[in-house]
Amino acid sequence: MGSIGGIGITHEQRELAEAVRGWVARAVPPEDVRKLLDAPPPAAGTRPVYWDAMAGQGLLAPHLEGGTLLDLAVVVEEAARGTLPGPYLANALASALLARAGADDLAGALADGGRIGAVALGPGTLTAVPAADGASYVLDGAAPPVLGAGEADLVLLAAESGAHGPLWFAVDADVLRVRTHESADPTRPTAEVRAEGVVVPAGRRLAVDAALVRDLACTLFAADACGTAARALHTAAEYAKVREQFGQPIGRFQGIKHLCADMLVRVEQARALAWDAARAADEDAAGDAAGAGAGAETAAEQGAAAGPRGLVAALAAATALDAAYSCAKDCIQILGGIGFTWEHDAHVNLRRALVARQLLGAGDGHRLRAVRLAAAGARRELRLELPAEAAEYRARARVALADVRGLGPAEARRALAPTGYAAPHLPPPYGLGAGPVEQLAVQQEMAASGVRISDLGIATWVVPSLLAYGTEAQLDRFLLPTLRGDLSWCQLFSEPGAGSDLASLRTRAERTANGWRINGQKVWTSAAQSADFGILLARTDPQAPKHKGLTYFIVDMRAGAGAGIDVRPLREITGEALFNEVYFDDLLLPADAVVGEVDGGWRVARNTLGNERVHMADQMAFDTGLEALISRSAALDDTYRLRIGALAAEAHALACIGLRTTLQQVSGLEPGAGASVRKLVQTPHQQRTAELALELLGPAGAVREGAGERAVHGMLMSRCLTIAGGTTQVQLNVVAERILGLPRD
Repeated sequence: MGSIGGIGITHEQRELAEAVRGWVARAVPPEDVRKLLDAPPPAAGTRPVYWDAMAGQGLLAPHLEGGTLLDLAVVVEEAARGTLPGPYLANALASALLARAGADDLAGALADGGRIGAVALGPGTLTAVPAADGASYVLDGAAPPVLGAGEADLVLLAAESGAHGPLWFAVDADVLRVRTHESADPTRPTAEVRAEGVVVPAGRRLAVDAALVRDLACTLFAADACGTAARALHTAAEYAKVREQFGQPIGRFQGIKHLCADMLVRVEQARALAWDAARAADEDAAGDAAGAGAGAETAAEQGAAAGPRGLVAALAAATALDAAYSCAKDCIQILGGIGFTWEHDAHVNLRRALVARQLLGAGDGHRLRAVRLAAAGARRELRLELPAEAAEYRARARVALADVRGLGPAEARRALAPTGYAAPHLPPPYGLGAGPVEQLAVQQEMAASGVRISDLGIATWVVPSLLAYGTEAQLDRFLLPTLRGDLSWCQLFSEPGAGSDLASLRTRAERTANGWRINGQKVWTSAAQSADFGILLARTDPQAPKHKGLTYFIVDMRAGAGAGIDVRPLREITGEALFNEVYFDDLLLPADAVVGEVDGGWRVARNTLGNERVHMADQMAFDTGLEALISRSAALDDTYRLRIGALAAEAHALACIGLRTTLQQVSGLEPGAGASVRKLVQTPHQQRTAELALELLGPAGAVREGAGERAVHGMLMSRCLTIAGGTTQVQLNVVAERILGLPRD
């Protein structure tokens, strides 16, 4: 799933990606790409043999004629995943810039394949001075290496113009001196571009500025990097499935699994950010096209004109370019000796990644720019637009919520539970049987009405299991009181010798004449001291295989120590006691305490996603902790600003992954790999945020007073995040096996 996904998440975008993937595989098979590694640089003006066919497929400019830059990003990613050689990325960027500049004739010529474009990403030594006629400009100097210029006949050049800053021009290649380089990537070479007294007519000056060029370049280079990273990941994972050492596939080794899973995490973050960068650029298109701007980035530009578009573009470039570079290197590492040979294609990915980073800049530069923009006030708000049918759902919800406005969260829950609006995802009579769109419409109306309902805690996981496997008597006894908030629950799963490995549970349940006798110990149990009931997994058949001898019970936690339940506070490293140990000593449970079948508890325990809820994606990407770090960033040195930039990239990637997952659910699509890797990003992100906040206090963070007390507590508390709910290491195994298909242990 993860290696097959992509930037696009709609049905149409997925179909477009699949079509491009198939076309590239047919038009330019791997053996044709490999021939370029040993071939001399192409002569200037050489057209790729596939270019006309690609134009005929409408793939040179899917962003024109009603399309979007996001459509173009989808194609760019797939072209890179297929290692399409030649100037496609360069032409895509040139086409996007010409369209934004209002140069429709030139953009159209690139779209129909009549011309090929390329873009210099900076002025180099190029200068522009007004010509004698006062309207034209004279260009002199050399651009920095220009991707794809050797095959282009139209080059977009920046040139310094003194007080006016850099200006941008569309220049015919035949009036320039163009020499294709011996490039680090022979499949997609750069070229030297020189102008010697070249007169450029006034009509060829482009209405773009440095910020727009940089942002569109960041966006499309990020999409391209996603394709390179995805190809490296796929190559590594497929090799790990079949390469054997020590009598088994290397993909069974935990070190390989974790490395492949981590590659997937990087790819998914890059995709989410590239996706939103393209969306931000599309939303900002009308403003971007208005006139040529100044060159140097000012504070006003940082906070306003570039704004959200620049912030997300910088985060996307930082994350995606580094992801392609690191995944390409890790792919070679997993392949071992064969990956270091000229004959294997792995080094092509590395060559592409390193050239892109050299041209556009490595991740650190983009992270610093993102922090400057964020410190100046740039923020990207993520909005969830629902289909038209949501209006009817909201109208119904508005009526149902009218009587609970002004109530507290607990009172609102109690009043709404009988109506189904406290848990609309559940089937009637407990909920509305609502699908994703209706669930989100109800959430939107609750927010608009100022109605908040209390959280159910562990009961959120209990209710679906009872619905799926409980008896009628159990449903009548527990469901509505739980949904009203009258009953609270705890989860009695983990044990000292069985944390994430629940199949190794040792707590025993032995049959009695009237039910079951429970003996054993549970640990890390939140709210055990206050819960009314608990859900318990216990071993009922010691002879059965690990997963098959477990049974799911309901335990009345109010019975107390006299009945055989001893709840003991478990003090954590913060000094608090939020968790508990629970000891069972001949606790007697009635026969009707069993949920589901005896020895079938594993299935019940895993049924936590039944009638799955859909959550509204967060509207803000940066939480209060990160906002505090951003507000201090201007007074910090680059070492700290880089760390804040990395945290900003993670935070916005998490928000984008959440929105992408929700949008896919609304569309009836599988949520993709993003939902599976989110915890792997979120928990270490929270830890790093807490650690940096403490570090910045300096000596004041060594004392448990004032700000130091809060920061120390936050840092210590964060250590549980990569343990609770399954350790990071176990999660990496799960991602590697279930998403990438690596062999199970």
